[in-house]
Amino acid sequence: MDASRRALLAATPGLLALPACQSPPAAPAAAAPAAQAPAWTDQPVFSIARVEVRDGRAFGEYATGHTPTIAAAGGRFLAAGAVPQAVEGSWPPRRVVIHQWANEKAFRDWYQGAAYQPWKARRHQAAATQVVLVQGVAGSAPSPTQAPAFVLIDVEVRDGPAFGRYVQGHMPGMREAGGQFLAAGGRLEVVEGDWTPRRVVIHRWPSAQAFRQWYDSPGYRPWRDIRHGAARTDVALVEGLSEATKAERRMP
Repeated sequence: MDASRRALLAATPGLLALPACQSPPAAPAAAAPAAQAPAWTDQPVFSIARVEVRDGRAFGEYATGHTPTIAAAGGRFLAAGAVPQAVEGSWPPRRVVIHQWANEKAFRDWYQGAAYQPWKARRHQAAATQVVLVQGVAGSAPSPTQAPAFVLIDVEVRDGPAFGRYVQGHMPGMREAGGQFLAAGGRLEVVEGDWTPRRVVIHRWPSAQAFRQWYDSPGYRPWRDIRHGAARTDVALVEGLSEATKAERRMP
């Protein structure tokens, strides 16, 4: 088993084990304590923002002005301002911004740092924003000229064993088609707003076309049917940024 597969399975605790059959207790059991959130790891993290712009001019000033603070903190833009295409379920037609950070601490240092505070205040005036921070299992490699695509999946698992079979079963075909897991249901924290996803999965694809071809393929269809039976999913496709485009826009 390769390192990325081990990281993916480690980020989905409890999904791949079938529960043992047990007799019901004779009397009601005390409520179990809430599960403790897994610790942040030293792998990259991803901040995902869904943005509803209210003042275009002010938001444009924010977009230009805050970018150097991201570069200084070691952050990278993966997507910036693309309106997602809803593939499954519901997804609001808000602009999406995805950043990659070296780790959770790097994001905190930037988000809470003095350099970003005036720009954060400007953003709050210019737009309504929902932000979540997601633990990753791998980083997204730079794409020189071809714009990559990112798939964002908000998952509510209803049948853990069945979903575990889906996770294991669909990965080989996805990888053969060029897909890569960036985040796989690990730690999640709501940073701003009222978006409260249960579990977030992020894929990276060489292009939107590559994702569509895999998603609609006969090889993936039976696994997709298993997922539909095991979980409720909202799926969105987001166009990313090539390095050439980021250079033109002076983005890290």
